[in-house]
Amino acid sequence: MFVRGKVVGKEGVACFEVRKEKGSITLRAEFPDGEQLDYSIDCSCLEPLELVGLLLPAFEDRLGEIEGVFVEEVEEERSVLGRIKELLGKTF
Repeated sequence: MFVRGKVVGKEGVACFEVRKEKGSITLRAEFPDGEQLDYSIDCSCLEPLELVGLLLPAFEDRLGEIEGVFVEEVEEERSVLGRIKELLGKTF
């Protein structure tokens, strides 16, 4: 799964991307000053926005009071079996 969005604070906006794979989840954020935050954890139990929520204090340190978190894009990665089922469903 892939999620892209923005965290808006009183002092700026940080763009983020979160990628969830089988055994891990990774967040990359870029702040207005060009500084980046990279965070990765070997835990597939978290959802992408849960990780963003857990890291909001780090965003708040750099952006001031958080005004909102906005999701711009969500991409579900489907398994090969899921794609085959989808194709067969359209055929029959």
